[in-house]
Parts: sequence; C-alpha cells; structure tokens
Amino acid sequence: MNYLVTGGTGFIGAYITRLLIQEGEEVVVYDANPCLDIAEKVIGKEESDRVKVVRGDITDLAHLIRTAQEYNIAKIIHMAALLSLACSANPVLAVRINCNGTANILETARILDLTKVVYASSASVFGPAEKYEQEYIPNGVPHYPSNIYGACKSFNEELAKHYFSEYGVDSVGLRFPVVYGVGHRGGAAARVTEELMVKPALGKPGAVPYGDEIINWLYVEDAARAVVMASEKATTKTRAFNIDGDIRPVAEAADYVRKLIPVADLRLLPGYIGFTSKYDTTRVRKEIGYRPQWPIEKGIRKVIDDVRKEHN
Repeated sequence: MNYLVTGGTGFIGAYITRLLIQEGEEVVVYDANPCLDIAEKVIGKEESDRVKVVRGDITDLAHLIRTAQEYNIAKIIHMAALLSLACSANPVLAVRINCNGTANILETARILDLTKVVYASSASVFGPAEKYEQEYIPNGVPHYPSNIYGACKSFNEELAKHYFSEYGVDSVGLRFPVVYGVGHRGGAAARVTEELMVKPALGKPGAVPYGDEIINWLYVEDAARAVVMASEKATTKTRAFNIDGDIRPVAEAADYVRKLIPVADLRLLPGYIGFTSKYDTTRVRKEIGYRPQWPIEKGIRKVIDDVRKEHN
C-alpha cells in the first residue's frame, strides 16, 4: 500500500513514517521544508533511505495531485499544519495552511478516488472545560474553540464531514491532546516538553509553562500508532475521534522529573493551557481499537534518555 504523509519529516509525522516503514508499507513524505535530520534521527538511517521525500506545499493543489498520481498513492496521512502559537501570531496564514491545505488534501482524495485520509485534529476544538456539563467530554458535542488553531481544526472536521457525505471521501480525524516527545518543532506542547524534560536532561534550568494545569499527556509513539491504526480500518461510523494519553497535573510530572534527576532546577509558571484535558474515548476504543500504552513515567524517562543519548 502506498501512503503519502504530509509533514512526514515533522514531529508526529516522522514517527508515523517510521511505523509504516516497519509494517512494510511504501511511504512518500510530502513536506514544504523537509527536516531530514529529524527524520533520520527518528526513523533511522537505513529505514529513512527507503522513504521518498517530495518538497511540496499543501496549499498547492496541482502539485499534490501530481505527486499522488506519480507515486500511485492509495492513502493520505495529513499531519502538515501551522501550530497553535504561530496561528495566533498570523491568523491569515493559519487559515491558508490549516484550512485551505486540508481542503486540498480532501480534494485530492476526491479527484483520485483514494481509499482513506487520516488527518490531525485537536482536543483544542472543545475549548475550556467550563463550557461542558460532563467531566469527560463526549465525542460528538458542540465545539467552543478558544483560539485560532482550535477554530481551524473545528472547521476541518466539518469540511471532512462534507466531503464524506457529498463525495464519499473516507476520512478520520484524531483529536490530539498535548503530544510530547523528542523532535517537537513548535507549539505549546513543545514548550512544555523543552522546559520540563529536555532542559533538565541537559542540566539546564527549566521554566515550565501552564504550571496549574492538568494535562492529557499523549506520548508521540501512541499518537503515531493511533494514526496508523485509523488508516488501516474500514469506514468508521464516527468521522472524528477523541483520543487520550495519561491525565496528570503538570506539578506531578515535574515531581517525577525531579525523582529521575534530583538536581533538576524546575520552576512552574502559573497558568492554564486553555482547553480541557478529559475526554470520553469510548468510540475510538470501540471503532479503532486504540488505547494508550505510554504512561507519563515511561514517556518522560524515554524523552530524557533520548536527549542524553543524542548529546552524549
């Protein structure tokens, strides 16, 4: 099966690419600015040599179509996006990349009659917890995004529903919470990972944002596994799914880092991330079979080990 992975040399994309290669799939990475060093680091030198890399912008529909045709693509995994902080700084660019770009992916799938699209949505579509009566937010409730990034992701879910109902384009959206791990390039999650895990691993002080928050921590390998599982399923009843990791306070995560690194100099900055951390994941368990396998202790230990290994 031939896969096109947009943003495939990025953070989550590189782990998805690695998993697909390990499963024996043919992978074409489509990236505006390929980060081959990250890809090689995550995927491995030998495996990364098997990946075809195409430099391309998701806002260029003609190039997307040509690429999918040239490589006989059957499925698209769409991870390319402008992240939360950059969206807030440049809303016009956010709409162009995150909304128009996703429309181009769905249009490519429609024109070429591809079998599946899996795309990254976000738990930020829901907005703050006080908007909901339930402690664990159900899968199909209305959205109240509190930032541009969440609003773009909410629009994309509606767009994907339209392409399914009008044209039969089979897609699955996965609402990622805070995804952490080595290789993050930007966004709120990258700030948390850098200050809480990477800097202490290197013996540097960390000023951890959102210190008052309870976060749904999704380790990047769980995120990648959920995407690949979704890509392998037949048409699901649900069009976009809540997915989860390990729900823990930032303060508890910091205590565990201090347990691993007693000399860690960590300062928790007050504040909240701006969207709820608790979601009902009954549907993704039933329809896709996904359950998280990385508790935060295992994930934090892996990040610290990987950072130290990289820096000797």
